[in-house]
Formats: sequence, C-alpha cells, structure tokens
Amino acid sequence: MSDSEPRFRARVTARIAPLSPANEAAARLLAEPGYGDDLRDYLAPLYRAWQLLAIVAVVAMLAAYAFSKFELPRWYQASAIIKPMTPQQTAGRLQGLLSGANLGTLGELVGSQYNSDAAQEYITILTSFNFLTALVERHHLEDAILPAQTFPDADARKWAVYRAMLQRIRCDYSVKNSSITLSFTDPSRERAPRILTYEIDDLRERLRSREVHNAADAVASLNQRLKAISDTLLAREIYELIAAQVQRQQLAEIEADFAFTVLQPPVAPDLPVWPKSTINAVACGLLAMVLASACLLMIEAWRESRRRVEPASSRRTVF
Repeated sequence: MSDSEPRFRARVTARIAPLSPANEAAARLLAEPGYGDDLRDYLAPLYRAWQLLAIVAVVAMLAAYAFSKFELPRWYQASAIIKPMTPQQTAGRLQGLLSGANLGTLGELVGSQYNSDAAQEYITILTSFNFLTALVERHHLEDAILPAQTFPDADARKWAVYRAMLQRIRCDYSVKNSSITLSFTDPSRERAPRILTYEIDDLRERLRSREVHNAADAVASLNQRLKAISDTLLAREIYELIAAQVQRQQLAEIEADFAFTVLQPPVAPDLPVWPKSTINAVACGLLAMVLASACLLMIEAWRESRRRVEPASSRRTVF
C-alpha cells in the first residue's frame, strides 16, 4: 500500500462523516500540514482508472455522433431580409408610379401613414397570436407544424400552434441597416422558405387591409358627424376630409406594396442548422467522463467507509 492510500482514506472518512459540522471539518483540514496534497489524493482513483474514463468518453462521443448524424431529424433555417420604407421613400415611389395622375397632396397622404418605429410594429404583427394562427389556417399548415397531435378543443389547438410557430420564427431588427431579418426553421428544406414567403405576403396583406379598414371607418365617422352639422363652412371642411379619406382608401392597395422592400427573398441553405453532430459528440463525451468520474469517486468513498466500519464492528464483537 502506498503512502498516499492511508492519507486518502483519512480524508474521505473525515469528509463523509455525517455528524461532523462543516465549519469544524474545514478548519481541521486547513490546519493539517498535508492539505496541499488533498486534490492529488482525491483524484488518485481517477488516475488509476484513466484508461476506463478515456474509453467511456470515446464510446459516448462515437455513439452521440452516430445518433446525431443518422437518427435525429435535420432542421433547416430559411431567412429573408426586409427593410421598412420611410414616408419620404414611399411617397417618392408612389409619385413616380403615378406621375401622370392628378392626385394633389399624394405625398402628404401617404407619408402620414408611417411612423419611425415601423420595424418594431412589423415584428409585433409577425409574432402576434392572431397573425400566426390565421397564417397556419389560411395556408393549411397544421399538419406540418403539429403532425399527428390531437387536442381537447379548438382553443387548445390554436395555442399549441401559436407556441410551435413562435419557437420556429425569429425576427431581428438591425439598427445599423434599418432592416429586419426574418428566419423560420422546419424539418423540410423546401417548406421552410415557402412558409417564410407566406409570412411576408400575409404581412403585406395585413397592412393593406388595415389601411383600407381605417380609411373606411374614418369616412363612416365623418359622414355620421356631417349629418349633425348645420354650419356650411364646417361642413365644407368635413367634405374635404372625407375626400382625403376616400383617396386614402383607394391608395391603400398600392400603398401596402411599398410599405417595405424585400432585400433578400426567403432562401434555405443546404446545410441544416440542427443537429450539430460534432458539438453533440463533444458534449456527450465530456458529460460521460464527468459522470463516470463521479461514480468512481463515490464507489471509492463507499469502500473506504466500509473498511472503517468493519474494524469497529469487530472490536465490539470481541468485547
């Protein structure tokens, strides 16, 4: 038996003693002259079993790599980049498109529909409950998002679809480029960019329908107020507002097409984003080595405690 063996047993016995207070044990260990060799003593079983630990780690890495490579489903990520248009850019494009029309204050009408936080507004719409659930229902994507799953009612199904979509979609706004990067992950490389295209098209349609609805509500409200006004001058001003809202309603169809521009159409690379076979293999190898080391140390501590208890039992039997 080597000199380090008794010292290791003494350290293990002192530290696993159930009745010793933690502060007294720590003070006693720090006061010992050979405390600097504690780490070496505790790791002595690991030094002796390093070949076993290496084998466990290599086997775990190979198994994790093979499982990730051939068994786990591959997930692909489609990405697209859109950029919200400023009111000046939108008005300029519309004026260039309709340069031959006599529309008067076209630039002012278009520019009033936009604000400085358009990008954050688009992100809020893209991640909203109503938008995502309506997108799945409109394009019949339930089987692709939640395959072979049943729910007690329609409300539970909608919330499950929303949570699944929220996990797959990602929207990042770049302050530097004033652009929004959209991404969507799916097991099918062909389906991922198609769903992302649906999202962009539905966002444009949502903006268009909102503008038409707001303009129609404004016209209806002004017409209702006009019935109760007898002042000719005030009535004339209201007629001008009604004309502006009607013009706004007619331009909403074109306006939504220039609300944002698509800098990069949806595209999915040929390499999956998950699983990462190499990363999974290294992580599993390290985890297996840590677990195996912990098991070896626990087994060694249990053996030392039994060796300490057996002599004491023998002395009690003799007396």
